[in-house]
Amino acid sequence: MLNSGTLSRWKASAGRKATEKVTAMEHTGFPSDETLAAFIDGRLDPETRGKVIAHMATCSECYSVFISATEMTATAALPNASPRSSRSAWLAVAVTAVAAAFAIVFLVTPVRDLVLPNQGMAALVKAAPAQRTIAGRISGFPYQPMAHVARGPNYNPMKDPENANLLTAAAGVQRSATERRSIANLHALGVTYLLLGNADAAINTLHEALLDETNQRSVSAAIEESNDVELLNDLSAALSHRAVMHKNVTDAAEAVRSADRAWRIGGTPEAAWNRAIATEALNGPKSASVAWNDYLALDPSSPWATEARKKLAPVS
Repeated sequence: MLNSGTLSRWKASAGRKATEKVTAMEHTGFPSDETLAAFIDGRLDPETRGKVIAHMATCSECYSVFISATEMTATAALPNASPRSSRSAWLAVAVTAVAAAFAIVFLVTPVRDLVLPNQGMAALVKAAPAQRTIAGRISGFPYQPMAHVARGPNYNPMKDPENANLLTAAAGVQRSATERRSIANLHALGVTYLLLGNADAAINTLHEALLDETNQRSVSAAIEESNDVELLNDLSAALSHRAVMHKNVTDAAEAVRSADRAWRIGGTPEAAWNRAIATEALNGPKSASVAWNDYLALDPSSPWATEARKKLAPVS
């Protein structure tokens, strides 16, 4: 049975031997030397063992310790076996462990959503109407001019024949979110609600995605902790839209915080645009001139830039 003292000596040895180019993850106290020793001995419960395997998939140090410790144990246990055969046997064990780690990380955790493209959002982009119904920009969507207000307050996008492709895409997004409420699926579902004119459902769903992403209990804390630029961006767009519709200062203030966070960590044109839109919703058009100029510094020539300059015209 291994102990932490023995493992510490192996850690020093493994640290000198580790030359693989593996993406490292900073330690947060897990696994401890005792836990790693118990893992190598096969004494952990299934849940903790799974966590250790998942950790080794992203930590070159613990992976190297595992390889060195299991190789040394095998050599000691089989005195008649050559180091070469022991190394081959434990290499097979290591490969199995890495395969298991990959399965855990890729199939169970939200990392899969970071690796695979969001098919729901891609379908929505492809099916988007020729004109947009909100002032903000949705992540990944091309330029669309604003629709005329002549449609009136009773306009229902779900009954518009021109939105047939959008409704088909929306049904697919809804089905995916029902089957699996992942952050990516919730994000796409929130955008779907926004495109179909249901700002309340859009904001509630995007809030759920944000809370899941950050593991926070309050939306305010989640905004400050989030690193998902596109999610923050689209939440801001939805909030600004509802703020203008209902003259809601609380929504406008949250829209500013969401867009500002997206701008600080991403600096994308979409975040810059929605930051200006949110500022307008909160304090009026004159207050947003600095934000619009920030946008134009990133994008001086697209159709979005032309629209931004029109925003600046009254105060230039």
